[in-house]
Amino acid sequence: MRAWIKINQPIINLDYRELAEKMWFNFYLDKELELSHGGNSEWLKDSYTLDLKWDKSLNDKRWIQKKFATEHISLNPIRDNKFLYIETDHIHILTVDKRAFYIMVQELATVVGGFISLDGMKTWFSLKEFQQKYYALLSMSFEEANERSLKEVETLECVDEPWDNEVIYD
Repeated sequence: MRAWIKINQPIINLDYRELAEKMWFNFYLDKELELSHGGNSEWLKDSYTLDLKWDKSLNDKRWIQKKFATEHISLNPIRDNKFLYIETDHIHILTVDKRAFYIMVQELATVVGGFISLDGMKTWFSLKEFQQKYYALLSMSFEEANERSLKEVETLECVDEPWDNEVIYD
């Protein structure tokens, strides 16, 4: 999955851990969120770069040895820091990760006052339009998304997201 956000206010004052907890959870099955991350709050603020991954099997043993047990959600700046680019590892992702992806998009668009595109910057949503269109996922509980995903994982096709993007990897 991919999303683009036009940056109108170039300051991102988000804590990466708080963002991740909004995307997934604080506590689940009496455990804190097990999170792998590339970058931190400082990277997010200074370079608009962050990579988050919920380590599913460390919080829920039912994820052990399942495909899609990991899904990175990565943020990078493009076009001279005028846009944020967010992508996942796979084209089709599980509900639990799609929910997290859309929450990240919503939170970042809120902070930068930006418009959102999900189709390669051909069409744009205001934040309100995005929230209305994806209300069902944005309002779904983590627990419901996780349970759905444990069923989806059995049939969802694993197709990698192509590497044709504008990100400059240093």
